[in-house]
Amino acid sequence: MNTEIVFATDNDEEELQELFTECGMGLAGDIEEHLLIKRDHKIMAGAMLAQVDDHRFHLLVFAVRADARNQGTGRHLLQELLHRPGHYCRPEFGSHRARPYQVTTVAKGEAARFYEKNGFAACAFSALAAPYDRQCEACPEQAACRPVAMLFARS
Repeated sequence: MNTEIVFATDNDEEELQELFTECGMGLAGDIEEHLLIKRDHKIMAGAMLAQVDDHRFHLLVFAVRADARNQGTGRHLLQELLHRPGHYCRPEFGSHRARPYQVTTVAKGEAARFYEKNGFAACAFSALAAPYDRQCEACPEQAACRPVAMLFARS
């Protein structure tokens, strides 16, 4: 099987939107800002990472197809994002491997375990940059979603 990590194009929008919808999410920005892992030209997972400031990033959305879960697909994509976050932002901000940086996200309930297995730790929402620190406050689905603020720190 041929697996690749690429930025999405207009041709990927419908398939990526379907994946995010199945996971209770939506596109987080322009289609070209989303990163994909494709296997034989089929989207297996998608994500979008945004740079918050000089050394902080926020993972806005992250989804893996149901039939690709528990096969290392999500771990592969997430580890690639964590290894070179500046490379996977649009516009690209360069390598951050030589200096400390942080990546934050908000996990939905059980997804927190996945993030913990990949080096994240639960944190207070106040540790997230604005506006992400308040993204769940007024959500009517908060009780069902059970959001957990997560932080990955590279020193």
